[in-house]
Amino acid sequence: MAEIIAAEIPIPSPQAKLELIKKLLDNEISCSELASLRMYINEEDLSYIIEKIYDLNEVQVIKFATIDRLVSKVDLIKNAQRNSKFYAKIKKGFRNGVNKIILAEGDSWFNYPIILSDVIDWVSMQDNLAVYSLASGGDWLFNMLNARKYVEEFSVVHPDFFVISGGGNDLLGSNRLAAIIEPSGRSRELSKSEWAGQLLKNVQLRKVIPLDLKRFNEGVKYLSKDFFALLMFFNLQYYFLIKGILTDGKGNMKLGKFAGTKIITQGYDYAVPNDKIAFGVNPLRWYIPFIRSFLGHGSWLKTPLLLRGITNQSVQSNIIYAMIYLFNEMMIETGEEFSKIPGLEMSVFHIDARGAVGDHGWTDELHPKPEHFKRIAQTFTDCINGLPSVHGKVYVVNECYPRKA
Repeated sequence: MAEIIAAEIPIPSPQAKLELIKKLLDNEISCSELASLRMYINEEDLSYIIEKIYDLNEVQVIKFATIDRLVSKVDLIKNAQRNSKFYAKIKKGFRNGVNKIILAEGDSWFNYPIILSDVIDWVSMQDNLAVYSLASGGDWLFNMLNARKYVEEFSVVHPDFFVISGGGNDLLGSNRLAAIIEPSGRSRELSKSEWAGQLLKNVQLRKVIPLDLKRFNEGVKYLSKDFFALLMFFNLQYYFLIKGILTDGKGNMKLGKFAGTKIITQGYDYAVPNDKIAFGVNPLRWYIPFIRSFLGHGSWLKTPLLLRGITNQSVQSNIIYAMIYLFNEMMIETGEEFSKIPGLEMSVFHIDARGAVGDHGWTDELHPKPEHFKRIAQTFTDCINGLPSVHGKVYVVNECYPRKA
């Protein structure tokens, strides 16, 4: 393996690292300080940060990150079915240098427990792709990192691609959205965040998804310092995960055993706060009221915002718009950090679903209807198959498959 030139970022002492974490939690960390923290972050640091953001202790973090038993059982059944198909393909001589092996880790966009065909369901249907799935509906990105199931499977599966969807449950489960909102609508935390400001500057350079300034400015003034701390926390987590796969995981950043694996991330679409069950609207959509009645519809977005006194539907939608816009830009930025490393220039890709689902394409608050899952999955397939994107390593769903009105 070729070696990467050792990073010129100094190793912070334990006390210095703690000071950097405090700055992150206060949304006062500089870009250079965040880069230092990102390079040398570890599992213990990540656990400490999430405890402080959500005012939890270690036991509570583990409790909240644990998947519901019933959901876990359904996830296991679905993955068992998927993985039996994976091995059926392998036994037929699937690995021939042309077909692609994929390892999938993620949340309910990759493993929706009932009825719907999710992203991985659709990707698995492709004849030239074999997917081994570890995805679990309701799973935290934090939990995926702690469990490290994907690490074990890398040595067995040796995937050509690793696809991951994570962060939504960390952000929105158990009314956590209420914890990162500034209900007065007078937050100035964006102006305090040098890193978030740089993300927005890069929007003009990337020209991937245009920024609706009116919607963004309306929404971002309701985002507290804890949201920006959480956004940086996601950046640390994804960087830690990707670094652990593509390099030896140490500060010297030597290419690792699986440096040849391509990694694909995704960043969700602008979900719409909604608590309506929608009985009797369309008999062809019979599953929508069924799903909404049993899987927490309204509890992820609408209820937490109402808890903070935010009742205006337009304001609610714009808050989510600002959050999802920044989340996707964070994901793209994280991938670009690895493109600067010799040998990893074309290793990390992003599927950008912003605007792909629209206001009326949702089964519930967080999950698209099957046809939109299918369009997003086809964009993953295009990326895996090496079809070109006008944005390089970023594949925009609506540009590949324009959404019908």
